[in-house]
Amino acid sequence: MAELFQTEARELTGSANTRRLRRAGKVPAILYGQGKEVVHLSIPESQVNSAIRKNQPYIQLEGAVAESAQIQELQWDALGTTVLHVDLTRMDSDATVEVDLSIRLVGDAQDSINQVFRTTAAVVPAMDIPDSLIADISALASGDSLHLGDLELPAGVSLLSDPATVVLTCGGVAAPVKEQVADEVATEQPSDENAPAEEVVTEETPSEEATTEPESSEPESSEEESSEEE
Repeated sequence: MAELFQTEARELTGSANTRRLRRAGKVPAILYGQGKEVVHLSIPESQVNSAIRKNQPYIQLEGAVAESAQIQELQWDALGTTVLHVDLTRMDSDATVEVDLSIRLVGDAQDSINQVFRTTAAVVPAMDIPDSLIADISALASGDSLHLGDLELPAGVSLLSDPATVVLTCGGVAAPVKEQVADEVATEQPSDENAPAEEVVTEETPSEEATTEPESSEPESSEEESSEEE
């Protein structure tokens, strides 16, 4: 929903008058656009801060003027904590804008929910932007799925994505049992009894006689024996 500003006409301008307005808890503003005259207004500071907190630029004006407008610019103080002035531009009351809307789940499904998309792009009335789109999952059973086309759309809202797009599924796909996997692998292997057996090649191990080095039969030299006796 658009924010509501209760406006008052501002006859006097200038620094002294704007300071007086701020002390009274009001913010000076101007409204212009669409070839119409510029109107000087004052708006309650609390309403301006509410629109800023909600990140809502689209405003419905009441009081001194009854028009639809958009926040065009905000003038802040040196610390960036207080709004000093608001610029508003006129817009048609039936204007539409493109926004991303969150998808909110309601109800209890019969199985676990796997949500694929949490937001979706849509064209909505600028003065009546819904907070979210509702997805009723209370009737979903295991194996069911919910598509964008199943969402409840408020008046004036149209989707930009394919209505057949899956938003969520109910239940999960069970993993195959290990025994089943083993059976499938076994059936894939050939079972022909007449198939030739694989030839097994073995290497002969050399005998100890072939690998043992012959002992030396040469006698020890006499010189070594004589040196040991000494």
